[in-house]
Amino acid sequence: MSYKLSAGKCIQLISYSLYLIANTVFAQSDSQAVNLFRNGEYLRDIAICKALIKANKNDTIAYIYRGLSKEAVKDYSGARDDFKKVSKLRPFDAEAHFKLAVLWSETEDYYHSIKEYSKAISMDSSYSVAYNNRGNSEYLVGDAKSAMKDFTSAIEKDSTYPDPYYNRGHLKMVMGDIKGAIADFTMTVALMLEDADGWFCRGQCYDDLNDTIAALNDYDNAIQIDSTYLDAFYYRGVDKFKLGDARGAVGDFSRIIKSDTEEIELYNHRGVAYDSLKEYKLAIADFTKSMKIDPGDGQAYLGRGYAYLKTGDREKACDDFNNAYYADITIAEVYIDKYCRRKIHIFRR
Repeated sequence: MSYKLSAGKCIQLISYSLYLIANTVFAQSDSQAVNLFRNGEYLRDIAICKALIKANKNDTIAYIYRGLSKEAVKDYSGARDDFKKVSKLRPFDAEAHFKLAVLWSETEDYYHSIKEYSKAISMDSSYSVAYNNRGNSEYLVGDAKSAMKDFTSAIEKDSTYPDPYYNRGHLKMVMGDIKGAIADFTMTVALMLEDADGWFCRGQCYDDLNDTIAALNDYDNAIQIDSTYLDAFYYRGVDKFKLGDARGAVGDFSRIIKSDTEEIELYNHRGVAYDSLKEYKLAIADFTKSMKIDPGDGQAYLGRGYAYLKTGDREKACDDFNNAYYADITIAEVYIDKYCRRKIHIFRR
């Protein structure tokens, strides 16, 4: 799972549901082409299907499985050609247009995907997944109004389908309707308890409302479901620190840092937590690491200077406060005035 960002930048909309063509289409499920695809032998499947099509140009099963195998090897253009053929052979087959829409999305051509999802919906007005995915594409081309309408339509067509609740919740977050987003994410996790993304995003909403306890509970659930969910560890660490659990915050930030991250914010946060625990040497080490990643990180200079001050090393502290000041951390001047005026002169710019 990719590393995700916070409310206002939350995780991207749920990826396109790669539903295969309905099982009723695959009447010859014991055919060699079907078995090769299911076994992951995509190149052999493409060759077999080519032979089948040569023998029968109207063999839709062969076109379907060759298209699926081409998709599996990332030949999206070739896959589209095969499903275009399926749509011509079966002009009223909503599934063929749905698959074409997914394939256009694979290459980020969302305008074409919208067009194909619309064709699928025109043939099957109850097609909730097509509404949901068309909403995704509309969102990605900047048409939030149409996306909201489609996510709502998907829910109306199938109220047990969690994805459109999640997607609509995300869109409400972006639009500032945090309470509405919470309602949608609550439905998401009610329908799919193992949806770590749903729990995480609801936690982000609770953070926006300053309900830290509720946010922590949701991050806990996300981590319980997915122990590699680094975003949840990060925001849980931030919230633990807010509630006075500096040791717990250190544990969460350390969990992310083990992934070889180079995010200065993590070292700074952990440095602050160590400082609050009076573990100044560890705090200094984290702020120093942050500076190595970004020599211009004024917050790291400020934090390290404060830690040095507490260890009694005023000279190093004042050097860091001065560097923080020249990195535009204006509060550093307060520390300089209080502790360092005799040692350091601020040159006005």
